[in-house]
Amino acid sequence: MPRTTRDGTTGSFSLTRRRFLAAMSAAGASIALAACGGSSGSGATDAPKAPAATTAPASGAASVPASGGSSPAPAGAATKPATAAKKGGVLIMAASADAETLDPHITTALRATRYLALLHDTLINRDFDGSFKPALAESYTISPDGLTYTFKLRKDVKFHSGKAMTSADVKYTYERWLKTDKSPTSYTIKPITSIDAPDPQTVVFKLDKPYNILLDQIAGSYGVILNSDVVEKAGKDYGVTTVDGTGPFKFKEWTRQQKFIVDRNPDYAWGGPVFQNASGPAYVDGIEIRIIPEDTTRNAEFEAGNILINIDVPAQEVDRLSKGDKTTVVKYEQLQTTYMGLNVKKAPVDDLMIRRAIGYAVNRDEIVKGAYFGLGQPAINMLSPQTPSYLQGVKDVAAGFDLEKAKSTLDTAGWKPGAGGIREKNGQQLVVPFWYINDSSTTLMAQILQQQLAKAGIKLDAKPYEETAWFAAARSGEQVGFTVGVFYENADVLRFYFYSKQQPAPNRFGWDNAEMDKQLEDSLTNPDKAAVTKDYEAVQKTLAEQTPAIPIIHAQGTIGVNKKVQGVKVHPSRWLYRALDVSLA
Repeated sequence: MPRTTRDGTTGSFSLTRRRFLAAMSAAGASIALAACGGSSGSGATDAPKAPAATTAPASGAASVPASGGSSPAPAGAATKPATAAKKGGVLIMAASADAETLDPHITTALRATRYLALLHDTLINRDFDGSFKPALAESYTISPDGLTYTFKLRKDVKFHSGKAMTSADVKYTYERWLKTDKSPTSYTIKPITSIDAPDPQTVVFKLDKPYNILLDQIAGSYGVILNSDVVEKAGKDYGVTTVDGTGPFKFKEWTRQQKFIVDRNPDYAWGGPVFQNASGPAYVDGIEIRIIPEDTTRNAEFEAGNILINIDVPAQEVDRLSKGDKTTVVKYEQLQTTYMGLNVKKAPVDDLMIRRAIGYAVNRDEIVKGAYFGLGQPAINMLSPQTPSYLQGVKDVAAGFDLEKAKSTLDTAGWKPGAGGIREKNGQQLVVPFWYINDSSTTLMAQILQQQLAKAGIKLDAKPYEETAWFAAARSGEQVGFTVGVFYENADVLRFYFYSKQQPAPNRFGWDNAEMDKQLEDSLTNPDKAAVTKDYEAVQKTLAEQTPAIPIIHAQGTIGVNKKVQGVKVHPSRWLYRALDVSLA
């Protein structure tokens, strides 16, 4: 699925294909249902689906992976198990930026998925080990040909408004998702051709072809089930002033750019086996997320104990805050890439030689140390090396750091040194506009990039944005250079970004390659794993050669936690998921 500054891909999962094939081998049999905080230094992010399962319990009960998941989960931090959880209290969190909407069908932002996870449920949940477990659906079956998915729903689920949740709401939700104009994630469920609700507890999805990652989409952040009546009545106000879900927390208040408040749903009893507190309701009385853009203010509130979870820990503060009297910082591994994007339809980066020269001019090691304080690894590929189908020979074709090669490439392209060291051609200076989100690490990265590109004779005209404003602007198609991070679970993040029909967002690169489109389409339906790997490797090679994106860092995840908070576990969605197990000592 898609990925989030954080771009949040909706959901691909590293072993999805394996699970799918296993399901096919059990043809027709009923199957028991066994994603910022993301990168350190805050930073915006796309969020396709949840990334490869990342378990990182902090200052609370250590999670025990359930059976059924064989995905290699990135290492997470854990503390000794907590005693019996106390009920009560409000969990106060702080973030550097707000979500842009609570409508799951019109966003890819990671921050939005965090809010959605508290308010809503999906048909199935992704466990901390990456496997699927029951949620709103008690079970499902897959037909032998892989074209029919049948879900059996619980009978006791109610929306916050009191209405019983039925198959009609599921059918409405998915049909709305498919039909929502300009939805950045609807492509992830396009293989669904029809949705039937033969009775209140049964939903049947019909597909036009086998789809290797459908379950990932259904369990993903954007597959939450909506109340059809409330959505229709609210119209365009849904997700802005009106929300009605089935989740463990009820919408109370949202003052944009200030605070987001939810209260415990006292009737919640369908969390499922993903959680220790499986039958609910949540332990805490409510959650308040305060929007505090200034790092110093947010950190001061965190250290004083006024903020119990600091979602966006500045990279430069991680070491100090991890040793505080009241605070700790949980670090966890994740599949993540922060990159510099280039819109190939916009001058001057419509010239491949300019794009390659920029790639050669970027010293990734310097950025990892100077902007992220060592919390991550330099990136040469859009995929992390731990991702299945990673192209091992990518370094041989990618534009790695080589300043002299950057200069010679520009010389060959006809760009000669000019006034102030900026290169010129036909009376025009070589200037690349660059849009970035103004969090601490990304701001430092932009400054370092300006210095690095200047050494090659390229002027990077950097313009900062508040996070929600960045996402709005980047949908215009007017961006030239830009940066954002993305979390993912498998190589399907490449389809999220580079499939031509994903323009103008999240394909902000202006990228349109018919051969690559075919390879990305084949990767979804081809049952031959070796052929799928070849598809993804070919896509990576083309991207490394054509350079519409310059990968910079695979960042480590962090989240600041007050020591009185118990049961913190970092889910594959890089979040506390539904926060059912979190309590206050």
